Amino acid sequence: MTTNLNTQISAIPSLLTIQEYEQNITENPQDVTNYWYLGLALLLAGREEEAQIAWMTPLLEFGEEESEQWLLQLTEILFNAAQQQETDSQCQLAWVIRQHIREFVPGDINNLLKIIELNIDLKIEDWETTINQLIAIISELIEPPIFDEKLLVQVIEKLLRPNPVNPPALIDKLVEAFIPYLINSATIIQLLIDKADSYYFCFNLGMSIYFCKIGFRLEPDSLYFTVKIITNLQLLGGDYYQESIDWANKYLAASPEPIKQIHGTHYLLAAFLESLENPEKALQTYQKYKQLLCDLVSSETESKSLLTNTLLAFGHFFLYMEDNPHENRLIRNRLATLCQKMIWKEFPEKISIYQQRLNTPRPALSARPLRIGYVSECFRSHSVGYLAWWLLKYHNRQEFDIHLYSLRENIYDRQQQAYQNEFGDHFHQLCPPIVTIADKINEDEIDILVDLDSLTSYSNCFILALKTAPIQVSWLGYDATGFPTVDYFIADNYVLPASAQDYYTEKIWRLPQNYIGIDGFTVGTPTISRESLDIPNDGIIYFSSQTGLKRNPDNIRLQMQIIKQVPNSYFLLKSFRSNHEDMQNFIAPLAEAEGLDLECFRFLPTAPTEMEHRANLAIADIVLDTYPYNGATTTLETLWMGVPIVTKVGEQFAARNSYTMMMNVGVTEGLAWSDEEYVEWGVKLGKDEKLRQEIVWKLRKSRQTSPLWNGQKFAREMENAYQQMWQKYIDSKK
Repeated sequence: MTTNLNTQISAIPSLLTIQEYEQNITENPQDVTNYWYLGLALLLAGREEEAQIAWMTPLLEFGEEESEQWLLQLTEILFNAAQQQETDSQCQLAWVIRQHIREFVPGDINNLLKIIELNIDLKIEDWETTINQLIAIISELIEPPIFDEKLLVQVIEKLLRPNPVNPPALIDKLVEAFIPYLINSATIIQLLIDKADSYYFCFNLGMSIYFCKIGFRLEPDSLYFTVKIITNLQLLGGDYYQESIDWANKYLAASPEPIKQIHGTHYLLAAFLESLENPEKALQTYQKYKQLLCDLVSSETESKSLLTNTLLAFGHFFLYMEDNPHENRLIRNRLATLCQKMIWKEFPEKISIYQQRLNTPRPALSARPLRIGYVSECFRSHSVGYLAWWLLKYHNRQEFDIHLYSLRENIYDRQQQAYQNEFGDHFHQLCPPIVTIADKINEDEIDILVDLDSLTSYSNCFILALKTAPIQVSWLGYDATGFPTVDYFIADNYVLPASAQDYYTEKIWRLPQNYIGIDGFTVGTPTISRESLDIPNDGIIYFSSQTGLKRNPDNIRLQMQIIKQVPNSYFLLKSFRSNHEDMQNFIAPLAEAEGLDLECFRFLPTAPTEMEHRANLAIADIVLDTYPYNGATTTLETLWMGVPIVTKVGEQFAARNSYTMMMNVGVTEGLAWSDEEYVEWGVKLGKDEKLRQEIVWKLRKSRQTSPLWNGQKFAREMENAYQQMWQKYIDSKK
C-alpha cells in the first residue's frame, strides 16, 4: 500500500514508517513510488545517503525513457514535500529537500530562488553560490524562463534587507539577468509598486528607491517610478539632491506631455529650493511651473486626462515663492476641482457607495457621540504630530468618538507609540491603496473628517476628493486644499485677513482666539554655546532655523541688512535636509553683495532631536523669521523659549502664522508690514537690550495667560466648532 505523502510528512516519519515502505517494496517491487516515499522518509529521518540509494535504485535499473518519466514523478513528490515543510515552518527540512531537487533538476529556477530564500531565513552563507548558478542558467537560456515573479521580488527584498541603500553588485547582477523577461509584466510592475509604497510608508527610503529603479528599467515611461525616485531622493536630502535634479531633468527631456512637464518641473523646483542649489534657476523654474499650471486649468483637453489626478497636491510652491493669494489660490482651486472630477470619473462605484451613506438621515447631536476622524501621515515625530497631540489628548471622549487614521507607519517612533497607547483600537494604521483607506473611513461612519496634512500629502488630498464623510475639514498642517468636497478651513481672526473668503472655496471657520493651542514643549539640554561657536559674550546673536524651501533670497537680503547695521552681531543659520556646504555656497554671494564678511555667519548642523533643537534656540537674542512663508512650529518653539521674533506680515495664510501667534501671546514688537519695517525692527531689537528684555518677560508671563499655551481650552473651542458645524449640517437636511 502507498501512504499519502501530505499525511505522512506532517511530522518526521518514525523508523516503523520506513520499515512499512521497505515491506511495500518487497511485496510490490514494480511500484516505484514506494522507492520515492522510502527515500523521502529516510531523508526526513536524517539518513541522507540511504535516501539517495533508495531513489537511485529504480532510476538505474530501468531504461532512459522510463527514468526520465520517473524522475519527473520523484521531483514532483519532493516539491510537494518541500512546500509542506515550508507551510509547517520546518525551513531546515525544506532546505534539505530542495538541495536534492537541485541535484535532480539543477536548472529549475523556482527551486533555486527558494533555496536562496531559505539560505537567508536560515542564515546559511551559501546564497552567493546559488545566485551565481542561477545567473549562469538564465544567461544560457534560449527560450524565456518560467518562474514565479512574486517569488523573485520576495527573494530580492530579503537579499536587500541588510543593505537597503547600496545593494551588493551580485544582487544587481541577479536583477539584470531577469530584466529581459520581466518587461511588460503587469504582475511584476504591481509587485514593485506595492514594495516601493510599503517601504516608503515605513520610512525605508533606500529600499523604496531600489524597487522603483527596477521598475523604471522595466517601464521607463512610468510616471509613478520616476516621481517616487525623485521624491525619495529629496526626502533623503543632502548629497541626494543632485541625483534628484538629474532624474527630474532626464524626465523633462523624455516627456513632452504637459502634465508630465508639470511633474518634472515641480520636482526640479523642489530640489532647487531645498538644496539651495541655484536661486536664479529656482525662480526661472517656478515661473515655468506656474505657467504650466495656468495653461492646464484653462485647457479643455489636457484637463480631461486621467493623469490630471496625479496633480492633486500640486501648487503649494506658490506659498514659498510669492505672497499673492488672490491669483494663486484661484489656480489652486481650479486645479483641485479638475482633479476631483477626474477621481470621481475614475472611481464611480466607490463614489456611489460613499454618497449613498452621506444621503442617509444623520443623527442629531444628542443621539450619540459625534464621531470625529483625523487623517494624517504625521501621527509621529513631526511638527503636525506634536501640535495635534494636545487637541486629541484633551478631547471629551464621552461626547466625541475619536478615530485616528495614520497613513505612515514608524514602529520605533515614540510619538507614534504615544498616539497608539492613547487611542488603542481607535488608532488605525493604514496603508495604500488609498481607496481601501477611504473604505475604512466610510465603514466607521465618520461624521466629521479632519485633514491635518492638506497639500503636503497626496493621500490626504485623494481621500478628501473622494468625500467619505458628511463634513470635511482642513486644519493645522498647511493652507487649504481648494477641493469642493472640503466644507471648512479652520483659521482665526489673524491668520487670514477679513477678505480671504473671496478666494477660498472652503468656508473659513474662524475660532475666537487662535487656530492652534498647545501646552508647550519639552526642552532638552543645549549642545551649543557662545564659546563653542567663537562668539563673544557681548555679541548679538540673530538666528534662523528653517527648511531650504523657505529661504527666499529677497528675505535673506533684508536679514543681511540688519546684520550689517548692528555692530558686533552674528547670524546663526540652520537648514533642514540641506548640507553645510550647500548652505554656505548659497549665502556667500548674497553676503558679498551686501558687503558682509562670512565671519559674521555660523552654519549649524541639524540637531539630532527636537528637544535639543529647542534648547539650542535659547542662545539667540533675536530670531529672524522667513517670508513669504513664515515659521509655524519654529515660531511656537521660539516664543516658548522666550526669544523675540522679527516677522513680516503678509496676506496669505503662510505669511501670517507668526503674526497670529505673536498676537496671541501679547507681543506686537517685531511685527513688520513692509520690508522697511522688517529691517527697522531687526536693527532696533539688536541695539535695544532693554526692549529685548521686556519682550522676554512678556513671553515668559504668557505661558500662564495666553490661549496659545492652553491645549485644554483650545480643545473645548474646537469641539464647540464641530458641534456647530454638525448642527448646521442637520439643519440643512430638514
